[in-house]
Amino acid sequence: MDMSTKGLISWFTRNPVAANLVMILIFFSGALSVANISKEMFPRSENRMISIGASYPGAAPVEVEKGVILPMEAALEGLKGIKEINTAADRDYGRLYLSIEPNEDINELMTQVENRIDGIINLPEDLEKATVQKIDNRMFALGIVVHGNMTQSMKKEMGDQVRDELLALPAVKTVDVWGVGDYEISIEVRQDRLRELNLTLGEVAAAVRASSLDLPAGIIRAEAGNVLVRTEGKAYEGKEFEEIVLRSQSDGTQLLLSDVATVRDGFSDGVSANRFNRKEAVGLGVFSLEDQNLLDISESVNTYVVEKQQTLPDGLEISIFSDTAFFLNGRLTMMAENLMMGGILVAIMLGLFLNLKVAFWVMLGIPVSFAGAFWLMPVGDVTVNVLSLFAFIMVLGIVVDDAIVIGESVFSEVKADYKSKLAAGQIPKSGYVASSETVISGAKRVATPSTIGVLTTMAAFLPLLFIGGSFDGVLRAVGVVVILCLIFSLIESKLILPSHLVGLKFGQEPSGYFSSIGRYQRKISKGLENFVELYYQPWVRRALRKRYVTLSIFLAMLIITLGLLNSGLARYEFFPDIPGDDVRADLIMQDGSSAESMLETVSFVEDAIYAVDERYRKENPSTQGLLQNVNFWVSSDVQASFLLNLTRSEDRSLVANEIIDLLREEIGLLPNVRRLNFLNKGPSGSNISLSLSGSNPDELTIASAELQQYLGQFVGVYDVYNSQGSGSKEVLISPKPYASQIGIRLSDIANQVRQAFYGEEAQRIQRDSDTVKVMVRYPYDERRSISTLENMHIRAPSGEAIAIGDVADVSLGVGIAAIQRLDRQRTVTVTAEIEVDKIQSGDIEADIQKNFVPQLLEKYPSVKFRLSGGSEEKNEYYTKMAIGGLAALFLIYTLLAVPLRSYIQPIVIMSVIPFGFIGAVIGHMIFDVSVNILSVFGIIALSGVVVNDSLILVEFANRERAKGLSFEDAILNAGKKRFRAILLTTLTTFVGLLPLLFETSMQAQFVIPMAISLSFGILFASVITLVLIPCLYLVVETNHQFVSRIFLLLLLIPTSYLLVFLGIFTLFFANIVAGIMVLMGLLLSAGRVRAYFTEPEGQV
Repeated sequence: MDMSTKGLISWFTRNPVAANLVMILIFFSGALSVANISKEMFPRSENRMISIGASYPGAAPVEVEKGVILPMEAALEGLKGIKEINTAADRDYGRLYLSIEPNEDINELMTQVENRIDGIINLPEDLEKATVQKIDNRMFALGIVVHGNMTQSMKKEMGDQVRDELLALPAVKTVDVWGVGDYEISIEVRQDRLRELNLTLGEVAAAVRASSLDLPAGIIRAEAGNVLVRTEGKAYEGKEFEEIVLRSQSDGTQLLLSDVATVRDGFSDGVSANRFNRKEAVGLGVFSLEDQNLLDISESVNTYVVEKQQTLPDGLEISIFSDTAFFLNGRLTMMAENLMMGGILVAIMLGLFLNLKVAFWVMLGIPVSFAGAFWLMPVGDVTVNVLSLFAFIMVLGIVVDDAIVIGESVFSEVKADYKSKLAAGQIPKSGYVASSETVISGAKRVATPSTIGVLTTMAAFLPLLFIGGSFDGVLRAVGVVVILCLIFSLIESKLILPSHLVGLKFGQEPSGYFSSIGRYQRKISKGLENFVELYYQPWVRRALRKRYVTLSIFLAMLIITLGLLNSGLARYEFFPDIPGDDVRADLIMQDGSSAESMLETVSFVEDAIYAVDERYRKENPSTQGLLQNVNFWVSSDVQASFLLNLTRSEDRSLVANEIIDLLREEIGLLPNVRRLNFLNKGPSGSNISLSLSGSNPDELTIASAELQQYLGQFVGVYDVYNSQGSGSKEVLISPKPYASQIGIRLSDIANQVRQAFYGEEAQRIQRDSDTVKVMVRYPYDERRSISTLENMHIRAPSGEAIAIGDVADVSLGVGIAAIQRLDRQRTVTVTAEIEVDKIQSGDIEADIQKNFVPQLLEKYPSVKFRLSGGSEEKNEYYTKMAIGGLAALFLIYTLLAVPLRSYIQPIVIMSVIPFGFIGAVIGHMIFDVSVNILSVFGIIALSGVVVNDSLILVEFANRERAKGLSFEDAILNAGKKRFRAILLTTLTTFVGLLPLLFETSMQAQFVIPMAISLSFGILFASVITLVLIPCLYLVVETNHQFVSRIFLLLLLIPTSYLLVFLGIFTLFFANIVAGIMVLMGLLLSAGRVRAYFTEPEGQV
């Protein structure tokens, strides 16, 4: 039986109904999926972290560390599955962040963590119950703000009302409220009044607890039925607390709480402020959870805001800010337009070089592949977002490569069959029509190499799925989409395309418009044939004769390119400095700054922001300015944040980074400000992040200050920030010997001072959805002065009031404002930003580690240094990329070696990969874009694409060799026959990405580096393929024994080090083996070079 009648290709070619049904199924499934798939701005990265939070009211960071952090760290020690423990001790609060190992069940581990935390018995009495939770993977969707003339109570009520109404919307699941304080009932008793009545704050708090309560009192089991009995007397409002009786006299008189204290039913002492466009405001953030559609959320909330505006009181407005769906729609539109333009350019390329019918059915592979990818994207946990759409653009020209090879081969086979039958006079009057046997023969001729080519591309993208980290979502989105598209391109090119090429006609002149296209195609085809015959083949023949010189030239080009990157002419930065659509600024005051000082600074910064915008409007009167909205909110007593919504990038001449420069210049240096940091960065945070850790706090503090000073001396470095700060003022109280003599313990002093200044929590009450603390303390004006503490009296066990100065020493000191710990050691982190056009972060880190860190560690032996944050992640990514790159190369090598049945020829084919790197670097220099992490991901992906053309060339040369041709003639014939296919696959990939390269919108800047790597890399590598591969093929095949020996020697070197890793060899023995292999390789090479100059050329 003829082998051409066997297999899936043959069966589907002879059964076009089956092929069309498969195509319809893919289209229908893809359409259903794209209508229901989630849509979001950026893909989500997996967040495998557990957070533990515990509130310790009134405690300093040192007390939080000793009383909360240390016991919890000890309890979690040895728990399997925890990769890293990061802790932070702040004023009043302790936090622990647990990084979980990739293969651990995070829910089961969270249960174990809860059990261990609950089992700690030595936690402080005043510590509130710790909360253990998995950090959810939510993303900001949009913000809503109600602004106008509002009191604090109005802001709170309005915020709660809008939050409840938003949560009632089916599309909304999570809402946060910003800019409002917490309700609190403060019972304030003056110190002199307490002494006058011989009362203590503890007694007042005890009276409140005893009088304000509801208690069940059991059941009366009467004959008529059971009756519940309960006592009811709990106070919920300030006026009710005023009626609580503190003392009752025998004459019937009562001392009420209102006689002793002022009861304020209001808000807690913490600073809470929010302004929107210079008006008092309450803000709400709406977040999207996994599998939620961002566009649905936005549409639902926008409709609500329009309706809500009609019901608001006069003077209040409700607005939306930072609507991510608006930017998502812009990005989706931009990507769709580039996809359409790329598709048109690919169609033009196909139409110019292929028969129109072949070109049409080859083009059909694009929508088929895309529909199949949309169908299975939910299975791969990928949504429609900017990066997944970019993956479609990136793969636009690649998915047709397989179909081009099949279609071009079928067309050549049909054309050859037509010519043979025409010469034999076997063409019927109706004209020549391609038979299914001819189509099957043409398809099967290239089926194996084209399939291997697609698999090598998939192999290059496969490691991207497992790199993880901050870019996990980005790489998974790109990798999954590309792999799915390639899978369905295989289905289309092997099962659907051949059935549509049956019936291909020859010998009939097209009429009308198609006749003009046909004439143009023939001119291009003739011109291409002439170019191959007159220029390409003679040039390659000369290169083959001077093959060693040719190889040397290409090797020199590669070395020069690496030199350009190392010299800085081609800039490299880990993450691209991409301007955003918004600008955020975080303001951190010096430790111990007053609330008034912070609000004054916030007001100054706000005025400066508007001054920059007003000046720009005057200089550019035809524009809408720089700012749409300015929103700020206070996060704590010393921290505030600004969010600047910029006008559309198309409507202003300045990008976000330039606006930030203007703001820095306008604001200048601010007094009492630790940091004013403008955030416009990628997922890794600051450009430079360095950490010091150690057991000696004093040495750690001094060492971090010296590191901060050294880092600040580099040109182009700014915003140098020390996480520990300069320390805050503290009042230190220590008991005198006299205190113990009269029965006053340190705990008595501490409790009474805490009651006075922080307050004693009498109880908590529930009012609607709010939990309200009832606090007993001194009035606000007495809590603002150190003199109050100096004049304070302590109640002795005898009931006598004794001045605090008699029983304790009161002194001023400086304490740490915040404490960070990593894996049970104190840590200080120093971060900085850089100007990428002046200096590179890698150069700074290398200088610090070489010239500064050794002396620092010698000077402070208890201190340890390490990279952290973005710097640490950068090194981790380098390691992961190296492993991923090696894995991709091994997969590609294996896929090539098996069908070629050779160990050496895959090396020849893969040798084109480094030259794709040359093209990528040149592309970045042309577009003045720094090479960055996204560029490197593009280069890794490029490695699987560029080998496809080389594979086809070598495979055809092997076939020609089987016919008895010489090595030189075989590779020349292969280049001649496959020139058009190689040119067409290269051009389709390049032009598919071309529109994106010239996209000027801010939305495209994130993906352009990867597009540059892929487009210019494949363009350059394919040119190299047509010249370098023939030379290498000839060198290898004419020196097969020598090359095999060198390959074996090179293979033994990594094998010896692998045995070291497995514990079989020692490192010393592996080094000896490697040295011997290198020496033998040099001797063999020297002998070969000698032979080259002494033997006739034909024998070399």
